[in-house]
Amino acid sequence: MAVSSDSSASLPPGPTVQAELAVVVDGEVDPRADAELLAAALGRNRATAQRLQPLLGAPLLASRWLARLARISFLGTLDLHPHSREASTRLDHSLGVAALGLQVGAELGLTSADLRLLVAACLLHDIGHYPLSHAAESGFARALGVAHHGVSEWIVRGNGAIPTEQSLRPAIERAGLDPELLWSVIVGEATSRHAALSSLLLAPINLDTLDGIRRTARSFGRRGLRLPPALFARSGDELVLEPAAIPALDRFWALKDRMYGEVINLPSNIVCEAELSRVVAERFDRAVFGRFAGFDDAALGSLADAAARQAALLAGADDRFHFAGRRVS
Repeated sequence: MAVSSDSSASLPPGPTVQAELAVVVDGEVDPRADAELLAAALGRNRATAQRLQPLLGAPLLASRWLARLARISFLGTLDLHPHSREASTRLDHSLGVAALGLQVGAELGLTSADLRLLVAACLLHDIGHYPLSHAAESGFARALGVAHHGVSEWIVRGNGAIPTEQSLRPAIERAGLDPELLWSVIVGEATSRHAALSSLLLAPINLDTLDGIRRTARSFGRRGLRLPPALFARSGDELVLEPAAIPALDRFWALKDRMYGEVINLPSNIVCEAELSRVVAERFDRAVFGRFAGFDDAALGSLADAAARQAALLAGADDRFHFAGRRVS
């Protein structure tokens, strides 16, 4: 069956995860507030969370780094557009990608070890996103010298500006996973033994995009797409598209084009992101990495509102923008 968000939003995660939530989250963020955010996100995706707990362990699911993703908007400043209907978070997206990983791993008959590795990679692929996701990333990258993928590496491997003891490395190891191998799968640097797992996250049609584009469509009230029960198949040591899934995936490709044209590249949001990135590049420095687990959308609240007003994003005045074509001499 197709994977979608669970409907039982009011149901809490299992007791083991709830117990972990009460004690793991620390730092500058209120632990009780973080626990409530995580419980709500895991509740919205209850079926996935119940399968993830025995697979990855409560310490990883209850970590402050996953709690942080519940405070990072998936679409960033696009949530401020009047046509936005259903906002979601980076944690909602990460759980959605993990759900697809569970489905595809079962379809392909992965070993239990490879399934755990794939699902962990799906869950943690966006762990280092900056506040408001992509909205101000170019500004952060200019100011801090690293994009969110680099921060993700620090959190997973415990290197760089995120020390090992503050990173996810201890929780990943407690889950019986190798952080170095996990990171190599996320970025496509795994050896041939695990290259197929990387392709599920990095190929032109991948689990990350399959969730992200359909999530964007739901957020803006657009007609989405149900995925077929089988998406990929084995061909020797390689993964290929399941032939029966190709018509649906062609429709997905068309949906992706529409979402970029009708939502992601809305003129008011492009202008808003440019202004927000300009201000972010001037106001933040690498000191944020010392408190990154508490660095979330709230840090950009007033700046995002000001940029959205200036760009007429709040009014959805996209027809005020006209893009000049290039003059041909």
